Amino acid sequence: MLDIRIREGAPSDGKAITEMAAKLSEHEGVSLPIFDEERYKRFGFGAEKRFDVLIAEVGLETVCGYLIFCHSFHVGLGTPGFNMLDLFVEQKLRRKGVARSLMSAMANKCIDTNGDWITWQCHPNNRLALDYYRLIGGRQFKSVDFEIAGDELIKLADNNIDRI
Repeated sequence: MLDIRIREGAPSDGKAITEMAAKLSEHEGVSLPIFDEERYKRFGFGAEKRFDVLIAEVGLETVCGYLIFCHSFHVGLGTPGFNMLDLFVEQKLRRKGVARSLMSAMANKCIDTNGDWITWQCHPNNRLALDYYRLIGGRQFKSVDFEIAGDELIKLADNNIDRI
């Protein structure tokens, strides 16, 4: 049985987290993220905080996995919950309960903050993750994801409406 410890992330975890985020992108076959230690610290802690992070440690490993999530609200249910943004476990420790421990800790935090749902996205090529999410009882929605960023976001914002 592995000695899995879950803790809240700290600014000092930035290097490990950003390296694992790059491994996740590589595994999914997508471009490396522009998520560096400075952004991790800036948006994970302090005045501009936008996400929470949970860290997994096993045995003498420093950091072997992480989960990033943010608080949200579901209008249809009228309740708060979480959006999981990233989940990663080092390959040598997969299928040993680390991901489940991270997700369990997030579920407890969700319940403790009066939330009653968690949503997430998964890259369609990440078969291991898709299988895992189904295994733990996740439902796959038939929705379509949209994103607007970069020049298109600037174009959308560049209108005659006064800023709020």
